[in-house]
Amino acid sequence: MTGLHRGNVVSSNLRWACRGMFRTNRMLAPMLLLSACSGGGGGGVVSPAPTPTPTASTSPSPSPTPSPTSALSVRVAPSSFSLPTDATRHYGCQVTGSNDQNCTWTVQEANGGTVSAAGIYAAPAVPGVYHLVARSVADPNATATATITVTTPVNDRPWVTGYYLGYYWDWSYPPDKVDVTALTHLMFARVAPGSGTLGGQAGQVVKGAGTAHDAGLSPDGVRSVEDYLVKRAHDAGKKALLMLGGEGDGDGFLRSSTDAVRPTFVRNLVDYLVAHDYDGIDVDWEDRLEGSAALGVTGEEARRRAIALITGLRAEANARPRYQNGRRFLITFPGYLVSINDLPKDGPREGMVEQWQADIANLVDQYNVMSYGVGSAWNQAGWFSWFSSPIYGATGTTPRDLETSVRAYVKTGVPRSKIGIGIGFYGIYYGPTITGPRQDTEHNNIFEIQDTPLRYSELVRWGYLNRGTYSWDETSQVGYRSYPGGFSPAGSGLSQAGFLSYEDELSIAAKGLYVRQTGLGGAIIWAINYDHMPDGTNPLLSAVKRNFRTNAP
Repeated sequence: MTGLHRGNVVSSNLRWACRGMFRTNRMLAPMLLLSACSGGGGGGVVSPAPTPTPTASTSPSPSPTPSPTSALSVRVAPSSFSLPTDATRHYGCQVTGSNDQNCTWTVQEANGGTVSAAGIYAAPAVPGVYHLVARSVADPNATATATITVTTPVNDRPWVTGYYLGYYWDWSYPPDKVDVTALTHLMFARVAPGSGTLGGQAGQVVKGAGTAHDAGLSPDGVRSVEDYLVKRAHDAGKKALLMLGGEGDGDGFLRSSTDAVRPTFVRNLVDYLVAHDYDGIDVDWEDRLEGSAALGVTGEEARRRAIALITGLRAEANARPRYQNGRRFLITFPGYLVSINDLPKDGPREGMVEQWQADIANLVDQYNVMSYGVGSAWNQAGWFSWFSSPIYGATGTTPRDLETSVRAYVKTGVPRSKIGIGIGFYGIYYGPTITGPRQDTEHNNIFEIQDTPLRYSELVRWGYLNRGTYSWDETSQVGYRSYPGGFSPAGSGLSQAGFLSYEDELSIAAKGLYVRQTGLGGAIIWAINYDHMPDGTNPLLSAVKRNFRTNAP
């Protein structure tokens, strides 16, 4: 699916994405949602901080705390909140009685953390109760105070698995510049199952990263780019994994995982992993899990083959010296968010995902949700405009967010520690008739979702991020831009945008907070190539590094 994990050909094929929210979509069913309640399969889970009541407004409205000596009043949002140590959170102020809405920010306690001029609070390393003060610029006597409880996080070492697109190595994020310290797991993309998108025979491992597989082209002049990145990851104390498959490779997986072919396929895969010193594999089987009429495979049989492939890989790898003596073989699997309209509404499986989805999640080390792009948003077919990778806010017309999906997986018996959320380093946008979230898309004919042309570095280059109006949606915990009348950069060849959803430093901070505070396993990034800027900086990856604490001692 466009914008999800795929190979080296950018595709706009949405064969099954528009199956909609009004009928069960077997392909999109496995989407993870972070639960905001305690309990579940993970064990030891505590309730996260209070979350805002979902509303259609992008402006929070907590109870005011006016100064008794001023004609003005100031309110700060949220007025009380809980944060893990070292986490960041954006706070907003609202001034009543003046056209000047600006506030200055201070932390009351000397060791109570720091706050930027924009109201971004960074918690200290020591738990405790601290106070953030907003003061009106128009009348410094008018203030409001937020109470912040800083706690020890449930998970202070979440994983960050970042996909590096090897087929883009020679023009996007040079391999010697990759900040492996921002990750816990470097995922090299990719290889494919034989008889899939890259051809070959069933059971073969087909290379899909172009010249990144060729010896002598890496910065050291000796290794391949692939082997060079594996070594860089290991030198930094990180794990290196290989992406297998991607969007459209379902047929290759089905043909390569028959009972007759699967043993050969498994041996070939593990041989490849050992030869390149990988720590594990990402089984990126995204489509055809509902079966294939053309191949005569039912959904039940397709899912049986997927489970057999995963268990076969584990057994074969464990028999190899490379993965013995404490060097655990790692398997990851990318799933999808679940539409709340597809979850059972009553009966013994109320609010639960299908059992096979939980079975796969429990077989692997990381079950990561591709919650970005069309993994969370869609156009027409009863949908209202929605965000890429929202944390909260699912409704009948915007039916996917992280929380409800995680809750469904946890209720079906998947530990929180196995679940990862998705961070997309690219944007999606609706046409000029849609200027914000929660608007009816029935008559909207523009819905741009291709990840490569809308990667973060391109959004910056084409001026998307300094045009229009920026807003922060408190409910979904995602920022966005509105372009009344539409915006299309001259010379880009792109259609007019009215509402652009994308990750930024604030939404990444919210996701880091969410993962650490609710005991989830971690996050995946698609893809770390996408925010590499001409000046050598990586603003989104740097935000991940800060908020997920990947380089913490």
